[in-house]
Amino acid sequence: MSGTGERPRRRRSAAEIERLAAARRARAEQLERERDKERRVDAALGPFAEAAAQIELAGERCAERIGVLDRQLEARLATLERQKAARIAEFAELKDAARASAAGEASGWRARMAVAVGEIRAADVTAAEAAMVLGISVREVAALTREAASPAPEGTDADDHRALPRPGDAASPTAATAEPGTSATAGDSSTAEAPDGGPAADVESPVPGASGWDR
Repeated sequence: MSGTGERPRRRRSAAEIERLAAARRARAEQLERERDKERRVDAALGPFAEAAAQIELAGERCAERIGVLDRQLEARLATLERQKAARIAEFAELKDAARASAAGEASGWRARMAVAVGEIRAADVTAAEAAMVLGISVREVAALTREAASPAPEGTDADDHRALPRPGDAASPTAATAEPGTSATAGDSSTAEAPDGGPAADVESPVPGASGWDR
């Protein structure tokens, strides 16, 4: 030993030197990996943030578009409701016109029925006998008899009011378009349709006993 009292430095072995060098390389490699990781994370953060912003923007655009569509839908539905109400009113008028037309036609044919009943009663046929022959109630016969005795509607010729349709006229094209109350062709037998649209009852010149009237 020297007089200063210092211990002599021990020389490191080659193995120890290699171990230390390996540790430094490992540390350097670790640091490099961490730096590379940070670079990759930093590089991915930009696109991620941009994508998140675009998603939020797309949601806002979608909400705005849906709001526009909702307003358009409400306006369209309101228009359709107005159109629906107008169409309902239009068809209600058409239905009323159809009912009025049917009522007028039925009134015309009922007047003819009344004339037929009046003719039958004028042939000394009782109400009960007429009801049995016509297939209606005695009360209905009485009502039709009263109607037959009433004056013809204003503006209607008396002969037209008393004229009855010919058999088959209801199925003919001319009769299909003829207005109720018009006169039948002169010289044809007078008939009246049954209330249910069945075969017409021939009321021309009733023959006593032929229909069970002569008892």
